[in-house]
Amino acid sequence: MKKTVICLIMAVMLSCSACGNVESENGGNDSSTESTQAKVVTADPSEDELPDDLDFGGETVTFFYRSEIADEFYSEEANGDIVNDALYDSHRSVEERLNFKIEVITQPGQNGEDRNTYMNQIRSSVMANDDVYDWVDLMVGNAPVMMQEGIFRNLSDNKYINPDKPYYMDGLAELCTIDGKLYFISGDASLGYLQDSFCIFFNKAIAEEYQLGSLYDIVEAGDWTLDKLMELSQKVCKDIDGDGQYNDNDLLGFRIYDQNHISGFIASAELDMCKMNADGDWKFDMSTERNASIVEKLHRMIYESDGSFMNHPSDCKKFANDEVLFITAQFDDAAVQLREMKSDYGILPYPKYSAEQEKYYSNARTTHNSFSMPMTCGDPDMAGAVMEALAANNYKTVTPAYFELALKTKFASDEETAKMYDIIRGGMRLDFGFIFSNIMENPVTNVFINSVKGQGGFASNLAAFNEKIVSSLEIYMETVRSQTE
Repeated sequence: MKKTVICLIMAVMLSCSACGNVESENGGNDSSTESTQAKVVTADPSEDELPDDLDFGGETVTFFYRSEIADEFYSEEANGDIVNDALYDSHRSVEERLNFKIEVITQPGQNGEDRNTYMNQIRSSVMANDDVYDWVDLMVGNAPVMMQEGIFRNLSDNKYINPDKPYYMDGLAELCTIDGKLYFISGDASLGYLQDSFCIFFNKAIAEEYQLGSLYDIVEAGDWTLDKLMELSQKVCKDIDGDGQYNDNDLLGFRIYDQNHISGFIASAELDMCKMNADGDWKFDMSTERNASIVEKLHRMIYESDGSFMNHPSDCKKFANDEVLFITAQFDDAAVQLREMKSDYGILPYPKYSAEQEKYYSNARTTHNSFSMPMTCGDPDMAGAVMEALAANNYKTVTPAYFELALKTKFASDEETAKMYDIIRGGMRLDFGFIFSNIMENPVTNVFINSVKGQGGFASNLAAFNEKIVSSLEIYMETVRSQTE
């Protein structure tokens, strides 16, 4: 099985190898310089730039991770599963290369009060000057909350970390660096950001029964919009129990998995929550006509359109039972919740606000992983080198195993579905207000979600919370700027 996994991954990587090396551009008019530069080939950007002779003498690098989802980062043994074994092999390879050992300490921290207990453990270890963790895993939505406390190292100063590499989330470092300080990173060192990426599943059996045509063609033509989603949902829905309203007893056209999935439309509709001013400070700014129109259309689609329904409790059972045409989801639902689904299903990106929008944009739920380095980390250089090597190696092996082999092959029923995964992943759009929402006195995502749900109008919600949000963001920016190591 391991040989099969390795061969499959290598085949995927070889198919992409044409993109690896490119010649550098000429930089001057001197003929000798031009001749020299014409022969220069830039290094493969997917390779890390760690020295070949790095050797950490068998030292241990310790990661603190949420126990409920630790398997997205670490595997203790090979078990024949494609993704698990790729992860296991990647870690062993990096350990051998740098001569060190990985230790993973886990604690519940994914749900409810466990989140606060988990974050308190990180705080306590730093306050006690306890060099127990070299890296700590945090929900990307909670990393900004903790980074203002002065307990993390500035990763921009790390000797080995290069956040511009493709094995880190594109644009995250630029977006989240404040006054030259970067306190968390996310990327291929963990599968979390991919697994939590928003998407929409559709039931192929229902689409065929109602003769909806090729939904993939609609996407590729650039016409997959909120209006198109409403139109198709209304064609399919049926009030089966005859009570005059749509609920779990009926055939539904569109279902929101849970209210957190509403935030997927922040990216897909290009809703702006914050803007950076000339001084490099982020300012809260949602009061535009376009934002108001997005909120109004989403409310109408989810709550006032026939056959649309907010899911409660959160699960995909009704979809798996051929009773829902469209349902919002995250990538990993294909592997976790729909493994036993009998009917074929397809995947689509979240829809555009309008057809005039340039491309399809996506984001991932802010529960996904990020890494921060505690101030008590005893050897920042070693920890940085390990992170860099893990992210780079996973990029070449683990991510293809998950994305190319599991999602696009094992859990995809056709080639078009595989293309949709590429569209979604290629359109990841980061937003400061979305990632930093929890640091504001009233999280801006709550303003957006509650307005969509109809809990007060958009304008009234902005008016009620604008001053508090603006003030808390200004205080936050000043707090982060004042931090010194």
